[in-house]
Amino acid sequence: MPSSISISSLRLWVSCGGGVLAGVIAHQGVFIRGEWHVQAPAIIVSHGLLFLSILVANTCLNIPQADAALWMSYSYIFSLTISITLYRAFFHPLSKAGFRGPWYARITKLWHVWAVRKLKNHLVLDRLHEIYGDFVRTGPAEITVFHPDVFQAMDGPRKECIKGEWYDLLHPSISLVTERCKTTHAARRKECKRGFIHSALVQHEAKMLKHVGNLDACIEADARASRPSNLRNILFWFSFDTMGDFVFSKSFGMLQDQSWHSVIVRLQKALSLLGPFSPTPWLIQVVLKLSPRIGVLRHWFFMVAWCEGQMRTRLDEGYKKQPSPDLTHYLMEQENQSRDKTSVAWLQGDSLLAIVAGSEPTAASLLGVFCELAKHPHHADLIYDELVNAVSDSDDITTDLKTLSRLGHLNGVLNEALRLYPALLTGGARKTTDKGIIVGGTFIPPHTTIIAPRFTISRREDCFEQPTEFLPQRWTISPKMTRNAAAFAPWGTGKPAVCRYPSTTCFCVTATLVKKYRFRLAPGETGMRVMGDMRDQFTPNPGGLDLCFELR
Repeated sequence: MPSSISISSLRLWVSCGGGVLAGVIAHQGVFIRGEWHVQAPAIIVSHGLLFLSILVANTCLNIPQADAALWMSYSYIFSLTISITLYRAFFHPLSKAGFRGPWYARITKLWHVWAVRKLKNHLVLDRLHEIYGDFVRTGPAEITVFHPDVFQAMDGPRKECIKGEWYDLLHPSISLVTERCKTTHAARRKECKRGFIHSALVQHEAKMLKHVGNLDACIEADARASRPSNLRNILFWFSFDTMGDFVFSKSFGMLQDQSWHSVIVRLQKALSLLGPFSPTPWLIQVVLKLSPRIGVLRHWFFMVAWCEGQMRTRLDEGYKKQPSPDLTHYLMEQENQSRDKTSVAWLQGDSLLAIVAGSEPTAASLLGVFCELAKHPHHADLIYDELVNAVSDSDDITTDLKTLSRLGHLNGVLNEALRLYPALLTGGARKTTDKGIIVGGTFIPPHTTIIAPRFTISRREDCFEQPTEFLPQRWTISPKMTRNAAAFAPWGTGKPAVCRYPSTTCFCVTATLVKKYRFRLAPGETGMRVMGDMRDQFTPNPGGLDLCFELR
């Protein structure tokens, strides 16, 4: 009996030792190298099935060796966890470099999921900036950088960064926006440029002007009825109607119906997923791949399927069938109507991202413009004077985009609104390559994710005098109020053709409404809801705004 006990104990000790060794080897030899977020669902399933089979063998089948295997599993999980924790806390390059941040952020990003459960990531990061300064360690391999030089370092002509793991969101689907390989992205971007050449943009802008007319009709109806306009709804309807026409030559018809389209309602619900899960790309993969398609996830997959269905319809129609070319037309033309799997995947991914990325940021930016103009009506009067006195070749200056782009105060108002209400609050993660990068004299090690929150950077006092105030003159007659223009990158850097479309949309809508109407905050409206109720879900989702319009 003693001998039997000794052999049994020895077997357990050997099993535990083997588990500990396996855990250390798995971390140091495998998981510490490369990226594993896309494989996270498979890793969890495989580990879970293995553990479950051992547990069943031990408790239900009474297999003698199962008890030792169970202890080996416990030891493996324990040692893997300890190895990961110790490495991240003390031996990771970011730990050695001395980057400060919450102590728990060194070990896991799960803290961030809880912190942004109310979709206020821009405020969470802003508080960390106040505590820790310009470089904050917000994850095991992540630095949130608040220095104004970060935009050029990440996206400038000499950038040494790639897109972060977040951009594998749609994996295995592909799109220009989410493509992380520089070579593939450059090639695809070159192909997509045809949809943004001058002649194409002229056609797209003609469509946009039609929807500006529909927007104007909604507001005029409210003005003549002396009722406040729910400007948040109207601008979002306009933005999605325009983008639907831009991508598929098919408007959602929300401005005419003056109600939300069911697809867009589900899209808005689906995007709420990106609020709490964006900080943890591996958890996004787990949720999308392993969770049942109920609740918000049901809306997400409906949205993806709807965009795929729209693209299949367009493929069946043929790219030459549309009377007025859309973005899909140019992409299909570039693909030469190829129906191979890769071409279709590109088209489906690009259409989905175009609808989302092109609609919400534009609507949010416009809402910021009119919120500030309603609170500071003298700026609207200055724009009106510019519009009335401008010399234009067009009968209607509000459609003369070339002239509008030269109006000083209009430009200043739009720039200032984009500074205070950026198109991306905290999104746009990048990752350093083997060389690392230097930002503001600080070296950021290789393979580090970089977050650059525009919300906070554009409010830096050392970059903008009176940074929280709406002062368009900083972009016109008082340039010294802009102390460091590098902090202003509302649409990113190096993307002039792609960014022309939302910029011209903002010009045209602002000019049209300012020239035709006087407007003010509705009774009981303070304008504080726009930013106060803002939700950061990769794209900004602002609060409501009610304005009273009256014809000039």
